[in-house]
Amino acid sequence: MADIFISYKKEDAGRVVRIVEGLRQEGFSVWWDHGIAPGSSWDQAIQRELDASKVVVAVWSEQSVSAPWVKEEAGVGKTRGALVPVRIDDVEPPLGFGLIQFADLMDWDGDIEDPHWDFFIESVRAVMDGKPMAGLEKPARKRKMSFLPIAAVLGLAVIGVGGIIGWNALNSVDSVSYDRANSDGTVTTSTISRSTAPSQPSEAEEAMFRKAQESTLKTDYQDIIRSFPQGFYARRVREEILPTCTGDMRDVWREPQLPPGQMFRAISPTEDLAGNTLTYDTEEAACTAAQEAWSRDADRYCRAFTGSMETRNTRLGTTLADCECQDVQGNWWCLTDSTYTCRYEMKTQEYVEVCG
Repeated sequence: MADIFISYKKEDAGRVVRIVEGLRQEGFSVWWDHGIAPGSSWDQAIQRELDASKVVVAVWSEQSVSAPWVKEEAGVGKTRGALVPVRIDDVEPPLGFGLIQFADLMDWDGDIEDPHWDFFIESVRAVMDGKPMAGLEKPARKRKMSFLPIAAVLGLAVIGVGGIIGWNALNSVDSVSYDRANSDGTVTTSTISRSTAPSQPSEAEEAMFRKAQESTLKTDYQDIIRSFPQGFYARRVREEILPTCTGDMRDVWREPQLPPGQMFRAISPTEDLAGNTLTYDTEEAACTAAQEAWSRDADRYCRAFTGSMETRNTRLGTTLADCECQDVQGNWWCLTDSTYTCRYEMKTQEYVEVCG
């Protein structure tokens, strides 16, 4: 069972997926019902995951605030003291949830260094540990900042001494400045810039995106988000591609685990293919003949084995051992106990998630 249960409206899946992926990057296991076909087992799966979760994240949006199912799931989390609300649109929580402090991710673009995201993660960890949700006056994770009132710029609401601060949308602001109180009583002015995607992808991001398009594997698209969270393709992957992922059985080529090298013995041939007797005047000639005979047999054994099933990329690895030789009345003969490994790729099927 997952740590976190996500309650959301289906129409918001393209935006919710970035929250799901962000939580997973933070180390949480997350369950959301995207991609599950409705039915009797579907309802049971939701109930089972909801009851077992440590945190219920309710995503408030223009669509979800009036959705009975989302409100019911959020109510379960509220009753258990496990609810962490978050809004992605400029809406007020539904009746019954207005007194619960919510995280504001209206303009969050996937940057895990964003203070809005920091507060959300701190709230999730607090609820998971059984602690009350702290207000935004608590220093943000990683930044250790305390904010002074700058409502005219940030749209912050401050209630009382050290009161609860709520972030509003910065829809038309590329960067804002704020004052930070230092321990010695001085004030330092800092700036938060809204991160924007680059005008074009880097060569590395482009190569990774092309690879994902060719494979259509969800894991390859997730690699793009992990490697380039603010990249050229990040928004497209999060909002347009990942929500389309579904499960599928796909043929894949795998190299099986093989036992250690196989050993067999070969000796210097005493006849050629025409039946003529072969003799060897020197030890070196007899050893070379024995090793050549061994190599032919190893190749034949490998081809016979892989020819009985669907394989590709067959590779024969050999380790030739020294010869043991004898001189019999002026004629030499040798033997070699050498080893080989027949490597190959074999077609099999496995369950994968594909997108697009």
